[in-house]
Amino acid sequence: MAITFGYGRHLVRQEAVVQDFGLKVVLNSIDPTQIKSIDARTFDELTLHTRRGASHDSPLGAFELDNSRDLLRAVTGRSEQGGLGSLSGSSSLAMNQAIELPDLPALAEELVDLYGETRYKENFEFIDFVRGETDPKIISNLDEKLVAALESRDMTEMHLAIPEAVNWQDISGVRFSFKKKKHEPAPDPRISVYRDLRDGDITLDRLKSDRVEAINALDETAPPVDKWRVYDCVVFETEFNGHLYVLSGGDWYRIAKSHRDKIEQYVREIPELDLDLPPADSAWSENAYNEAAADAIGALCLDGLPIGVGGVDRVELCDLLTKDGCFVHVKKRGRSSTLSHLFAQGVTSAELLLGDDEFREKATKLVESEGEDFASAIPDAPRARDRIKVGYVVLSRGQRPDKPYGLPFFSLVSLKAATERLRNAGLEVYAKEVKEQT
Repeated sequence: MAITFGYGRHLVRQEAVVQDFGLKVVLNSIDPTQIKSIDARTFDELTLHTRRGASHDSPLGAFELDNSRDLLRAVTGRSEQGGLGSLSGSSSLAMNQAIELPDLPALAEELVDLYGETRYKENFEFIDFVRGETDPKIISNLDEKLVAALESRDMTEMHLAIPEAVNWQDISGVRFSFKKKKHEPAPDPRISVYRDLRDGDITLDRLKSDRVEAINALDETAPPVDKWRVYDCVVFETEFNGHLYVLSGGDWYRIAKSHRDKIEQYVREIPELDLDLPPADSAWSENAYNEAAADAIGALCLDGLPIGVGGVDRVELCDLLTKDGCFVHVKKRGRSSTLSHLFAQGVTSAELLLGDDEFREKATKLVESEGEDFASAIPDAPRARDRIKVGYVVLSRGQRPDKPYGLPFFSLVSLKAATERLRNAGLEVYAKEVKEQT
């Protein structure tokens, strides 16, 4: 046990730290109705970090965690009467105690005992679904598997994604920090491009020293708007010792098999979208595919025509609209406009159609201007659930035949969350994978 003050914590070797020690002690100690704040990390291809605080001590439900996709990183709460008082825990544990130095060993023993308890499972069992991997030997083995996959060009289980939210209006594209003059900037970082450009052997050091650079939209000769380690941008799934591991945002996570099976089974049971959509050319943009698909199935293409409503970001009604009221949202797998955005777009659009008169009115005007025959697809009254169906289409490269819709794990989690939310609103949800043709 190390008790540090001020900057002393920086002298502790991170590989020696038990990463969930403070969190487990807190969850095993606090009254579950006396939580003050939580820090969480929400997983999909866009990773969200949030801190949620309550004005007074509250139960877990007040913080609106999604147990299937939120990794609980830190909790502040109050223990039951006669306990340790107010505690904050993540990897470290912070507490206020009036204690004499000779009593520290006894306190340390108490905390270690608390860490070993399983009381947390009564209210917080979901923290075992996704666990950050901390064993340096396991991480070393996983990194070796990543490098080996890149060396052999076995990249079906990986892609690149910017590890944080960025303002894409400020960015004209991205490029890699080496060979700047020998490759054109692209809208999105591609793992295949990185592998082709990187001469010689792929090494872990190179993955951590090479950068993905965001190019200034106003001046491409200006310094990068931002940059990230290639390693931090890699999303990679692999099996090791009977577990599924996912590299995301530069950290490795172990996924409980029961949790993975539950997510995959739920997604497999989403009904298939019954539209005879054409195959996609891998060289097409999303807009080009949507226009071709609209012609093929007799739908209206609304891609790139967002609707602005006061107090809400501009929202696309959908990419394809059918006359019978199916709002279809289409996204190329692995684009920087992440699949999480696709699923969220479907939820936001449907909820606004159900409950926002202004949005519904603007949607009607937009559809009438683009294709008057489709105007009847827009519900003319609030909460017209029987008039709205939501469809998701993923344009994939067909490299993951064993995965539902060819999606990586955290994208499946995001799709499940969106589907549950839409179903809770009383709407029908469908999905379909369209494989790109080379």
